[in-house]
Amino acid sequence: MIGFNDMRNPFQFGRELGLGRLVDRKDELGAVERAIRDGNKLFLIGPRRYGKTSILKTATDRLRAGSAIVVRLDAESFPSIDLLVAGIISAAAKALKGEMKRVGEQIQRIFSRLRPELDYNVTAGEWSVKFGVEASRLENPVLLVDALNGFEKLAKAQPDGVPIGLIIDEFQRIVEIGGRAIEGQIRAAIQTHSRVGYVFAGSKTRMLQDMLMEPTRPFYRLGTNIFLGPVPRADFSRFLKEKFVATGLAVEDTAISHLLDLAEDVPFNVQMLAHHCWTRLRDESRAKLPTLTSSFVDETLRIVVFQQDPFYTQLWVALTAIQQRTLMSVVAEKGKNLQSARVVQSIGKGAGTVRQALLSMTASSILRDDPSVKHANFRFEDPFFARWIELTAGL
Repeated sequence: MIGFNDMRNPFQFGRELGLGRLVDRKDELGAVERAIRDGNKLFLIGPRRYGKTSILKTATDRLRAGSAIVVRLDAESFPSIDLLVAGIISAAAKALKGEMKRVGEQIQRIFSRLRPELDYNVTAGEWSVKFGVEASRLENPVLLVDALNGFEKLAKAQPDGVPIGLIIDEFQRIVEIGGRAIEGQIRAAIQTHSRVGYVFAGSKTRMLQDMLMEPTRPFYRLGTNIFLGPVPRADFSRFLKEKFVATGLAVEDTAISHLLDLAEDVPFNVQMLAHHCWTRLRDESRAKLPTLTSSFVDETLRIVVFQQDPFYTQLWVALTAIQQRTLMSVVAEKGKNLQSARVVQSIGKGAGTVRQALLSMTASSILRDDPSVKHANFRFEDPFFARWIELTAGL
């Protein structure tokens, strides 16, 4: 019989979660899979740490298990459009089955306008792609459009009934690199495609909401939009309690809700705090039935926050004095009424300066502007950074 000390921690964070490890998200998973199978367009928008990438990974794994050809890329991994295009083509080559030479010839034929030069690394099992001289002179939008059109040709070359999908995470990065003109180029291409299912995901919620909801923007009504919120609290509570109890722990009635409150229901932070609580109970408790209590959760959060002290300190000292004071107000006011006369006066600067500080910290992913509420409401991307500020500043 496996003892408590030999068990694996049931709470995972800091990596993509796959099949069997996601909490809820059945609707979102189903939407991603349907978009790929039906050749539709889906935009999945959600803040960082909400499990968006894990949803995409799980959906990809399930689709591939059913013989679908799915290419999944993170746009933030590519510093330029031409490298992203090379990534799309090399991933497409890897997804195809068959003899290496035949796959290479098929890719070169389908993406002939870009004249890709392919090389296969047998040891790594990876394709690398370079472009011919003529293709390298093409502008970014043309390169990407040609790659998307080539992907549609690739899809049409597959047997009927084989789903073909292209998933691009952090999609907003393409627009940041290529400019707003690239939006129209992409729409003009993919609105004519019928075989490829597209899923574009991103974490800059306000930017992407504007891109999708403004009638004058090219992506307006191009596909289905899903805005990813927190995991329903009832589902998360049940998951957490079941995992603690299944590994031989008792759980105080209020401990789970307190843990969710401290982590602000952000899935990454919930899993992180639960992980450390479980580890401490295993390592430190000498009781016959170790128990998760609210006070134990508080103690664990303090430990977790100060374990991150070097990182948070570096982040803090890189901020300007006005940004630091503004963040302290975000904590004290819980993200609300930050441009009221009272709050602006407490910060000691004008409303315009405070607004600029908020925008700059949103752009650098310290804060996020929550689009789910009518009035501006700023939240920390990492709620534990807010706890660090509380503890160090004595708020």
